[in-house]
Amino acid sequence: MSAKKWKAGLIAFTCVMVIAASFADWRNWRGPEYDGSSQAANLPNEFSLDSKKNIAWMTELDSEGSSTPIVLGDRLYLTAETMGDHGLWAVCLDRKSGDILWRKRVGTGRKTARNNMASPSPVSDGERVCFLYGNGILAAFDLEGNSLWKRELESKYNRFTQKFGYSSSPLLYNGQLYVSIMRWLPPKSNEPDKAEKYKSWLLALDPHTGKTIWDAVRPTPALKESRDSYNTPVVGRRGIILVGGELVTSHDPRTGQELWRYDYRAPKPRETMWRIISSPIVVDDLLICAYPRGGRMFALRLPAKGQQPKMVWDKDGHMPDVCTPACEDGLLYVLDGRRKNLTCLEPESGEQVWRESMPSRTGFYASPTVADGKIYCLDRGGDVFVLAAGRQPALLGHSSLGEKDCNATIVPVDNVLYIRSPSRLFCVSSTLPRAEGAAGR
Repeated sequence: MSAKKWKAGLIAFTCVMVIAASFADWRNWRGPEYDGSSQAANLPNEFSLDSKKNIAWMTELDSEGSSTPIVLGDRLYLTAETMGDHGLWAVCLDRKSGDILWRKRVGTGRKTARNNMASPSPVSDGERVCFLYGNGILAAFDLEGNSLWKRELESKYNRFTQKFGYSSSPLLYNGQLYVSIMRWLPPKSNEPDKAEKYKSWLLALDPHTGKTIWDAVRPTPALKESRDSYNTPVVGRRGIILVGGELVTSHDPRTGQELWRYDYRAPKPRETMWRIISSPIVVDDLLICAYPRGGRMFALRLPAKGQQPKMVWDKDGHMPDVCTPACEDGLLYVLDGRRKNLTCLEPESGEQVWRESMPSRTGFYASPTVADGKIYCLDRGGDVFVLAAGRQPALLGHSSLGEKDCNATIVPVDNVLYIRSPSRLFCVSSTLPRAEGAAGR
């Protein structure tokens, strides 16, 4: 079965108990097929802020954040943090004009190293939007901005102690909201029970009420910073899959019970700084993961019920540390943000199809997205690179936002690209007319 057919079946099954997914929406961090791809078309290769070429609108957010916006109907939703007072905000914008329709303060964050509290991306089931922040505040609003519920997860599960700030996005699957908390032990803590206090968890919550359905402890043999995971759970062959703490684990969506685990460090000695950032991706019955710190990737064959996963391939090379791969039409696109290379792989074998070096000055944290036969990549310095998807690589375009510290993934929907810098949101399109007063809103 092809990757497209398998994922389409997964999505159809997922949405039986919620509103049917629309391929014109982008309701979670990695899009409608959970793989960074979109059916958007007629997308531009380039834009210019100076000449306003292909800039439909640009909105000042009056706050900052690294989260990727989500798109639902004629609206966009994102998280933000005002850096002076660390105010945490849920924000809704109009897709056509870029106007901010509502902006709700949900709490107060705190300073964190090299990061901000508005790093997790929102998620929606079509009726409500759930916003998660780096200090465990989790809040839901209806589409008009009315508060539905709010949780402060740290009050029950203790401080989110990831060294560089909690960044995992929530996952909505089959009517349940999943949140992973994989963290290290605070090195300066003298509490004798800190190992018990700072356990790692997978949570399942009711998106209608915010109430806990179940919570499952996730034990790990990892040491110190190797316990940290900044990535997002995925769905694969009946299980909710977590990668981190030197383990891959699959959990029963109904109970949280661990179905299987794969120790990707054993039998080698344990590391102390093997935190993991890149999220895994499911392609057909393969789970493809980056090793911590980049340089290698591996693929596991997802097992049938009662069986264990098997290693299919383990490849060295220019593999990601931070960026999550994207998949489209049976090809895997892997962005090595540190070495500034984009590599195309055969998912089944891990064999390289091509590798292209990009003229980035800063490197990449944002993950690639694929649409309209193109791969879109945003570097930390605000440069956007567009490459041809498929088996013949080519650099199609290079544009600049003129900003820095850009970490959010580009979102392609319909015939539009939505691109977020820390403090602004851009609508880029070659077919939409410019909104009145669009520049500098």
